[in-house]
Amino acid sequence: MLDKPEAAAPTLLLIVNGEERHVSAHPFRPLSDTLREGLGLMGTKVGCEAGDCGACTVLMDGVQVCACLIATGQAAGARIETVEGPGPGGLTDRLRHAFLAHGAAQCGICTPGMLMAATDLLSRNNAPTLVDVEDGLGGVLCRCTGYTKIIEAVLAVAQASFSGEAQRRPENPVNANGVVGSKPDHDATGPVGQRMARLDGLAKVDGTDLFGADVAPADALWMRVVRSPHARATFVLGDLEAVRAAIPGLVAILTHADVPGENSFGIFPHLKDQPVLPPGHVRYRGEAVLALVGTRHAVEALADAALPIRWQPEPAVIGVDAALAEGAPVLHGFAPDNVLARGHLRSGDVAAGHAAGAATATGTFTTAFVEHAYIEPEAGFAECVGDRIEVTACTQAPYMDLEEVARVLGVAQDQVRIIPSACGGGFGGKLDVSVQPLLAVAAWLLKRPVRIIYSRTESMASSTKRHPSRIHAKASADAHGRLTAYELEGDFNTGAYASWGPTVANRVPVHGTGPYKVPHVWNRTRAIYTNEPPAGAFRGFG
Repeated sequence: MLDKPEAAAPTLLLIVNGEERHVSAHPFRPLSDTLREGLGLMGTKVGCEAGDCGACTVLMDGVQVCACLIATGQAAGARIETVEGPGPGGLTDRLRHAFLAHGAAQCGICTPGMLMAATDLLSRNNAPTLVDVEDGLGGVLCRCTGYTKIIEAVLAVAQASFSGEAQRRPENPVNANGVVGSKPDHDATGPVGQRMARLDGLAKVDGTDLFGADVAPADALWMRVVRSPHARATFVLGDLEAVRAAIPGLVAILTHADVPGENSFGIFPHLKDQPVLPPGHVRYRGEAVLALVGTRHAVEALADAALPIRWQPEPAVIGVDAALAEGAPVLHGFAPDNVLARGHLRSGDVAAGHAAGAATATGTFTTAFVEHAYIEPEAGFAECVGDRIEVTACTQAPYMDLEEVARVLGVAQDQVRIIPSACGGGFGGKLDVSVQPLLAVAAWLLKRPVRIIYSRTESMASSTKRHPSRIHAKASADAHGRLTAYELEGDFNTGAYASWGPTVANRVPVHGTGPYKVPHVWNRTRAIYTNEPPAGAFRGFG
């Protein structure tokens, strides 16, 4: 967080990729922020701002560091190497090409950090063991690859085991057959048997792939969302205009009353149960309540406690047992029993199938909320272009975003354009809208570009999770081990809003028997509302 306006910041000297760069930055500003916003070096990614993910790894005086933990003042006069540079002796360039050749870059958000960590390792140890590579890369997390291909790429550079066209600089990374790999052209017939070059691979390894936080108009205002500290509560807003007028640089404080169209969104056409900004009642801790728009300093410096919000907490419904209990508070009027959806699949006579079995096994299984933990937090910007709105954001579902933004603004769908940025991991978590409706409302009303970048804490508090579940299952088999009957009862905690809850409730019964042919089946499920974070898609529905 900035503790004084940038206009008061001194000019500091950084030596970046061998070039002296003078930048105006407060000494306590994170180096990652100075590299990105001050020098425009967007190859250094930011995932957590806490030194946990390593996406922001750079070299400082030849040693890998997390740039989010280094104050810019600490780096003054130091030699900083980022993914945009060639690395010592061209080492980063060679690693880039190995990453392409081995398929080591997938979503790409961790790739710059991986490359810099590998550069650090190989500049100190040109003959590392597998364990050495694992240790050298241990400070950078990846949620896509499983690390195997990354490790193979680093070892390939160390062992000089890839040759021919794969040794060329990454500006021209493919051979005459349009492929990359370890085999020379004369060993292959066209592309058969060789790894194809990713069409977007080069951008992922040279730091030019643009994610949600990497691009926005220079004059864009910043947005910060104020979120509920309570799982269930009512609230009353005081004089927000007085607050806005008293704070230089604060342009607007948006509430539910500012939503020009329908103040609701959701996955299914018939089920729009989640408000963009709630009109006085919150259903989970972390729900968006207000949106602050202005200069970056203004929106970051304004504390939530300084806002006139009078809260009245209410007993929260936590867990499916509480939601199903007699007399439980009702989260949504259209679901008086707090059951969002039911699913079932029935075939044959399950009682007869169990009776025919030689053996029967039963079990009750429970799982908890699971965070997607994609390295890229939600981010993007919106701007008016003529009579339409354009939203650039990280997303897995741009056409669904278009429908939701049009609904929220109350405009025709052909007045909305969604431009997907590179997506730094999603796994189902970015199938739901996040920043898109808020950005669209702000830009539409203010006729100014508006950008937002969620913090890691904010992303985890507000985004969808894997459904917690409780499943009781019973299976019977004959003397030869063939299943004769299977049944399950499953309850899934869908949280405060529907998201993909109906899909989970309906797919689990279908998928419950796995790949086996079972003559007698009875599977039934429920998706249940609670005052917990919304649960949605996560690497397969349920």
